[in-house]
Amino acid sequence: MRESEITPAEAEPSAPVVRLRPIRTLVVSGDLDYKDRALTVISELGPAAFAVGSLSAPEDVLNLAAAERADVVVLDASGCEHDAAAVLSKLAERLPRVGIVVVCQHCSAAAVELDALPKWGWTQDLRAGIERAYREGNPLCPGLLASVRRNGPRERRGVRPLTER
Repeated sequence: MRESEITPAEAEPSAPVVRLRPIRTLVVSGDLDYKDRALTVISELGPAAFAVGSLSAPEDVLNLAAAERADVVVLDASGCEHDAAAVLSKLAERLPRVGIVVVCQHCSAAAVELDALPKWGWTQDLRAGIERAYREGNPLCPGLLASVRRNGPRERRGVRPLTER
């Protein structure tokens, strides 16, 4: 190693990244009981809107996200995981920079495929998921951010990657 090279262990720790503006979040769910919880958690990050609706009409969700100028959309896929996948695709097509967080009541195979967070899970996991989605955009969009997504394992409380089990 040359003298001018610095190894990662020798480098100074990075300064924390500070957002320059709040994260505008839209929650789409048919569950009114989820409204208070979601808005309480999300409002700490910036303006939050809640739309009572179904994911069966992806075009409606797309129009809502555009009208709200959302940075992140939280989709409640409980019982409608297939519809949530269609919404993800539509948002990737038309609003690729909008981040997506999927929450689901049950840990079904379809929910796991969507990388859904537990709907009633830890509040800090939802907050962290929104911040991550804000940084990375839609997970279905190719490009620079896709390689960042693939390189790091998803951080979840108490869940280790399969390679460590």
